[in-house]
Amino acid sequence: MSRTITLHPDTLAALAPHAFGEFTVTVWEDGGYLAAWDHTVPGCACLVSVCPENMLNGPHAPAEFTPIGPWSYSGRFDIATAQECCDPGDWTSTATQDGHRTPHHALAAALDEHRARCYEFRQAITRCLNCTELKQWHGPQGSVFACEDFRPGEESGRRDWELRRKERGLYVPRD
Repeated sequence: MSRTITLHPDTLAALAPHAFGEFTVTVWEDGGYLAAWDHTVPGCACLVSVCPENMLNGPHAPAEFTPIGPWSYSGRFDIATAQECCDPGDWTSTATQDGHRTPHHALAAALDEHRARCYEFRQAITRCLNCTELKQWHGPQGSVFACEDFRPGEESGRRDWELRRKERGLYVPRD
């Protein structure tokens, strides 16, 4: 049985101004489905999934999905970039992933936890001591975009991270 699951138009309108990921649906053989939003983290390609309380749906659930809070998140390291991680797999802490009021609060918490756990991401937002460019923008040897020798300096501060998140429409004021 093949089903097409879409977001209810009211939900789509309510969530559109504050994108927090791509709506993804996994439909099972019996017609039930799992609904979530997936966000790929720039700089490392780890995956953050933001899920409503009603993410699991049976075969008789409506084809127009309307999420119900509270929200939760889960995360997976990107296998291709997880070489420095001792355990490339889930990075989510079960103690902090549940009970968020909005999907934006869940995503903000997930990105904070991801930042603390993902070595590859921290390297991507680390500035070079020679040219002050971020490592992710650092050119290869001989590049005109940055110096030839990347020397890791300090990780960008929390304030810089909040400003970049706000520019992308992901800013959530802290409670």
